Amino acid sequence: MHLLLWAEDSESELRSELAQSFTGGPEGSAALSLDASSKPPPGGVAISWSSGLSVPLPRLVFARQLLPDASPAQAESVRGWASRLFEAAAGVIPDDQPWSLHLEPQYGARAAHRIGARAWHSTSRGWGGAGPEPERAKQPAVQPDAEAGRHRCRLIREALIELLHKKRRHLLRRLRGEPAPWTAQNSLVQLLLTAPNAGYISVAVAPAPFEQRHLISPFPKGELPVAADKTAPSRAFAKLVEAELRLGRSIQSGEACVDLGAAPGSWTYVAASRGANVIAVDRSPLREDLMRNPQVDFRSGDAFRFQPSRPVDWLLCDVIAAPERTADLLLAWLRRRWCRHFVVTLKVGKGQVTGGERAGSEALADLRRDLPPLTRELFLTRLCANKREVCAFGSAR
Repeated sequence: MHLLLWAEDSESELRSELAQSFTGGPEGSAALSLDASSKPPPGGVAISWSSGLSVPLPRLVFARQLLPDASPAQAESVRGWASRLFEAAAGVIPDDQPWSLHLEPQYGARAAHRIGARAWHSTSRGWGGAGPEPERAKQPAVQPDAEAGRHRCRLIREALIELLHKKRRHLLRRLRGEPAPWTAQNSLVQLLLTAPNAGYISVAVAPAPFEQRHLISPFPKGELPVAADKTAPSRAFAKLVEAELRLGRSIQSGEACVDLGAAPGSWTYVAASRGANVIAVDRSPLREDLMRNPQVDFRSGDAFRFQPSRPVDWLLCDVIAAPERTADLLLAWLRRRWCRHFVVTLKVGKGQVTGGERAGSEALADLRRDLPPLTRELFLTRLCANKREVCAFGSAR
């Protein structure tokens, strides 16, 4: 059995995607089917596919995380869970290669987290450091069992590390401490607790996490804290910060960016904060301080008509428009080789733009088909910072 966790409030969209995939994916990809014999955990769906993890799986926009070959497991104590994980990993994961460990509860209330302004600015240093530290947002007290689940997972990790220190020190030395983009040498062990004494264990041996990186996230449960910065023009800046983190690449000082549909300037704000030079295109002006910023070249006009005089490092686009127009814009920029990297939002939810969910579904189908030949790295997903949107981000060929 393989488990897919859906993005928040996206169960129906993921099930619709899966239904379309059941007819068989593109040639060379694995055909999916529901696993009716298994009971999935809350927030997830059980699936099976005809081929192993070496075959590309369909791009599922509304899936948050994949737990391949997930096995139901039970343990009555913290040490019991540590023993189960040790048995699952030892002798399976190569002792001389890096691996990650995700231990997460899937019961109780969700706890909202935010990345503070100082932390998200540090992402400009890339993935080399420890990464941004989540901060608990102000909120009502969460259910005790949710806090207990997180605490239990911390205790299980500590017990497993103690066990590895005694029996498999080579494996312990290769355990990665922080999320980072997968390489072909990375393996992943996941424990998803559905109750204190029940859950699912998944072991994905290298190179599976790298080959299926559009579905297997290096972030636990595929979730990231949403960035917060009261000095940004709007909360939309958080989408760009999250896309950078998921891509494993951030805008760098001195790079050239084009921000289409820029007003009031949240994405321009991020790029300029990174030290990049930004051409911001919109019919409406940006916030006053950004209009005066020497790194920002504001162009009043139609985002869909703009053409750069030379290729740029980043195409940024969070324009409010019909999803098919935004999809066509992205494909045009890639076919004309106008950008090296891109982050583009598509408004696909009901009530967002004319055409609604049906137009969004058709635009996403077009992008799933047309983007892979034009890109060397591609993510098409609903971000934690997205509401009724989807984000396409990656690097051009």
